[in-house]
Amino acid sequence: MDSRRTTLSWLLVAFAVFGVGTLVSRFKSQPAEPAPSWQKPISELTVEQQRFYRELRAQLRAAERERGTTKRWPAPAGIFADGWVQRRQGLYVNYLGEREGLRWLVLFIEPDPRAAPEKAPPEDDEHHTLSDGTALHVTVWTQPVNEPATERVTAFPAAEGWVERVAR
Repeated sequence: MDSRRTTLSWLLVAFAVFGVGTLVSRFKSQPAEPAPSWQKPISELTVEQQRFYRELRAQLRAAERERGTTKRWPAPAGIFADGWVQRRQGLYVNYLGEREGLRWLVLFIEPDPRAAPEKAPPEDDEHHTLSDGTALHVTVWTQPVNEPATERVTAFPAAEGWVERVAR
């Protein structure tokens, strides 16, 4: 009888340890995945550049509102600032300008109209849904002004030396 109690006690202890270990591992925070090499946090920018990034993000919403209402992207001077240019190639639209010692690129990627509509993407810094239901992929990129400027619209600016700026 005594050996049964001892065995049962050890089994209960083993189950308790296993249960606690399982709970701890389940609720333990997972390490964040490292960002791709072409992404850098805005915290690496100067205070003025960070302020401009936030202003630019607000201006993006104004451009998106106009696009959702008129079905056309606005002229850069109407949304951004003098000296900015807009380029379009197929599904890719970008606005390019210089400010705070950096060259800035805002890239909008529209959905392919030939593809089946996808479900609404999550609403975050990189995914926006227009008032007409159009889902966009939106990214903001920087590069030093002393680098050669690209003359074409690109789907992946990192291949041309741009760094995507992220708020995370």
